[in-house]
Amino acid sequence: MAADVTDTPQGEVPASVREAASAYVDTLSIGYLLYGVGAVTAFLAAALALSDAEAALHSSLMASGLLAAGISGDRIDARIGSTRANVAAYVLLGLGSAAMATAAAYPVTLAGAAAIGLSVGLLLAHVNRTLTRGGGSLAQIRLSRSGLTAMFGSMSVPVVIGLGENSSLGWQLAFVVAGGLIVVGLWGTRWRQDVAAASFSLAGRLNRSYWLAWWLLVLGVAVEFAFVFWASTLVERQLEVSLADATLVLTSFYIGMAATRVGLSVPAIGGRDPITLVRFGLVAALVGALLAWVADDIALAAVGIFLGGVGASFQYPLIVAVALALVPTLQDKAAARVILASGVAILFSPFVLGVAADAAGVSTAWLLIPAIAVVALVLSVPVDRARR
Repeated sequence: MAADVTDTPQGEVPASVREAASAYVDTLSIGYLLYGVGAVTAFLAAALALSDAEAALHSSLMASGLLAAGISGDRIDARIGSTRANVAAYVLLGLGSAAMATAAAYPVTLAGAAAIGLSVGLLLAHVNRTLTRGGGSLAQIRLSRSGLTAMFGSMSVPVVIGLGENSSLGWQLAFVVAGGLIVVGLWGTRWRQDVAAASFSLAGRLNRSYWLAWWLLVLGVAVEFAFVFWASTLVERQLEVSLADATLVLTSFYIGMAATRVGLSVPAIGGRDPITLVRFGLVAALVGALLAWVADDIALAAVGIFLGGVGASFQYPLIVAVALALVPTLQDKAAARVILASGVAILFSPFVLGVAADAAGVSTAWLLIPAIAVVALVLSVPVDRARR
């Protein structure tokens, strides 16, 4: 019989409503900044005269920051405690945002992307750990609600950029808004229950079942960020519209993600078998990528990108819930390592697509997205078996 992800980690109770609410504050800043880097990539390329591969390196540096958080986040918490780590992450998030906004030089924007990745990774590990405490369907639902909160921030990014481009403020308006979110996030830190450094458990090895789910998460996040970083470029070049208009079309991706997260936040949907929902999402993303690829007008492209958002939205919260439930006695380490999975995906997916776009064109390179979705569908079979 399949092991249910509703298994509860030993000795733990779910986070209180107040703790969960404080974690949702973090996800608002996480969603805005994580997606913000992807949304401004094309504008940085124009401002600094970068090639597609050079522009995609911003995603790679952000991913490197996530990798660093995934490798060392649990050790940082064990040394200084979660509250101080949260404050440090927000300070670093502000510095990274300033570096991106000024766009003074290519190395400066790359450093800013890396700083954003590291700080987002540290915050996200805390969010995952808090909201999955106690396990069960409540963990799935809370992670989905967290993702929905992040969507409110992330889906506003292309709108803010569009407003800035159509005014005298420019795309940098996105980072003005980011500054406000960082201030709110720092204020919200005072409501977080501190986890003392001595209470973190680092001993023990993560099992094979966890790593199977980890790789599935890598593929799911790879599909998501390939859309985020390259959908607007595909629309711009394939349909020959302005970059500002193409970026606004990207809003449909965030709307699709938000619609899915609303559904997942309801127990009747979010409490269902997670692997079944993950597979449904992968099929939706695959169909959406193909629709965007064959689109000959903005409306059809928007529908395809919307389906991509619907499909991508299932991946992260559900696979994380499955992965953490497989290692109930190593939650601190497992929560940090799932950030490592996101870092690997963001490091390779957009950059490989960027290199392919330089070599064969964006339209041909775009076909890597449905290919990744197919591989993820295949991998979901052994992941499902690992839960038995």
